[in-house]
Amino acid sequence: MYVLKGSAPTHIGEVAPKTGLTPALRFYERNALLPPPRRSAGGFRQYAETDIKILRFTRLAQGVGFTLKEVQKLLALRGTRREPCAPVRLRLQKKLLQVRGKLRDLKTLQRELQTALDTCKKELRGENARCSLLSGGKNNRSENAA
Repeated sequence: MYVLKGSAPTHIGEVAPKTGLTPALRFYERNALLPPPRRSAGGFRQYAETDIKILRFTRLAQGVGFTLKEVQKLLALRGTRREPCAPVRLRLQKKLLQVRGKLRDLKTLQRELQTALDTCKKELRGENARCSLLSGGKNNRSENAA
């Protein structure tokens, strides 16, 4: 029987509502984020409370932008007795820099889209109403990137 700290084993149908994950459980097992669960006599997967904690942590870490590979590294740190903050802080700083870079890229894209939209509005007022974006005009994104 797979019992940890006095908790009764939990089946997949009971884990899903507690974590918000259903088909992902097997995916996390295959990607070594979750240890293979014990099986009941009938062959059903049985999860302990520690598995549910791992799943919640994984979901939280993914929610703030960590990849599965990064989550695996965080889980490895989490499994150490000391649970050092310095390596976690470094990972969080790196992730924050990545997010800031993405935000800059999105702001640039936003400006480019707004410029293209403004150009389209101006062109619609003209008699020939030709779309410079479709005809490879000056607002073509690939030309701006070059």
